[in-house]
Amino acid sequence: MKVVVVGGGISGLTAAFSLLKADPDADVTILESTGRIGGVISTLFDEDCVIEEGPDSFLTSKPWAVSLCEELGLLDQLIATNDANRRAFIATDGRLQPLPEGFFLLAPTKIWPFIDSPILSVRGKIAAALESLKAPIQSCEDETLKDFVVRRFGEELFERIAQPMVGGIYTGDPEKLSAAATLPQFVEMEQKYGSVTRGLLTHGRLNSKDSGARYSAFASMNLGLQALVENLGDKIGRDKIQLNSGLRTISTSAERWKLVTCSGQSQEADVVVLAAPAQSVSGIISSLDSSLSANLASIEHASSAILNLLFDKNDITHPLDGFGFVVPERERKSIIACSFSSTKFKGRAPANKVLMRVFLGGALHPDVFALSDGHLIKVALEDLRTYLGITSYPLKIWLKRWPNAMPQYHLGHLELVRQIKQRFLNHRGLIWAGSALTGVGIPDCVRAGFEAAQLVRVYQRESVTD
Repeated sequence: MKVVVVGGGISGLTAAFSLLKADPDADVTILESTGRIGGVISTLFDEDCVIEEGPDSFLTSKPWAVSLCEELGLLDQLIATNDANRRAFIATDGRLQPLPEGFFLLAPTKIWPFIDSPILSVRGKIAAALESLKAPIQSCEDETLKDFVVRRFGEELFERIAQPMVGGIYTGDPEKLSAAATLPQFVEMEQKYGSVTRGLLTHGRLNSKDSGARYSAFASMNLGLQALVENLGDKIGRDKIQLNSGLRTISTSAERWKLVTCSGQSQEADVVVLAAPAQSVSGIISSLDSSLSANLASIEHASSAILNLLFDKNDITHPLDGFGFVVPERERKSIIACSFSSTKFKGRAPANKVLMRVFLGGALHPDVFALSDGHLIKVALEDLRTYLGITSYPLKIWLKRWPNAMPQYHLGHLELVRQIKQRFLNHRGLIWAGSALTGVGIPDCVRAGFEAAQLVRVYQRESVTD
């Protein structure tokens, strides 16, 4: 069976690797539209720093990325976040306030740290504390992230904490994001335990001292996440990866798939794994299935920029005793968030330097993303001076733009996913594997690649039987 994987991001690479591991003689080709593999995973090495231009870590509580590292023999290269300062800050009225110990994304799990925090007013704290006494909603209809949080915890907690914390993960607009698609664990807790707070306590969240995300459950690689991508490329075989080979169209021909690249080259395949962005796949299949193409095109994407900055430690007055901070919309700033890379992971910068990552753009700030490079850097530095007391210009700046890179899981997304998966069943041998449907994190994308490979093997067995 000839298998063509469209897209050389982590999902497509995982699919190809899994197929070749099961059968080293498998006929597998990867078509990648750009000049490099890895998609949004990109690591630079400069100024004795490990600089992540895309994601910098992945959740280990979702097992698929760790499983992939194990299969590749890379477990010894995994590193955990630093033990100290596993907390996040919230920008509050021009200052950084630490999230209360045990606060998990949008809900407090420890009473006294939450009561003692200056982030919320007394009224806001009371509204949030009453969440455990509120009856669960009876309707099964989807609701926005904002509606869910406000209904359970109140407007103030939403505006000051949940909006920047959760909305920032998807660089999205909480007034449009689907709660069921972006916070399924919290929606399920309400339904199963009657409240989110009771669900968190039942699952033992009281034992965690982290605040914000569960930083103890995150990992990276000692030489950056690009090492994972390059190892996959080596294991697959570079001869099987065709760079600068974007796919233009796909059609059926004599029970096989006919593919035509943007350069006009054509080839045939028995199975095609579509691991490219939804917007690209929509164009590729437009003449094959207009309804499926329209469904994929309806998934909106947000653009963002990541600014890596290197400073001398003496030029920052804030102690950086946390992993970073997020900025609520109510602060009226340009930046979405800032991560202290050299605090979060060991070996990211020399001992006397500070490396940080600043996030800009997203669904709520498309005007910021549209700024020129110089103007974007200027507004980011202005915000950083406000919160971190920076007294000098950075020693080095690295700017990376990611246009239309983050799929937005808007209201009704789960139903849209169901429709898309159903329509793919009409095209035997055409498989979807991408972040626009069921998860944007690295583990979810790896899982999509594993599942795509498994489905290819099902087709292979059926073909032998036939």
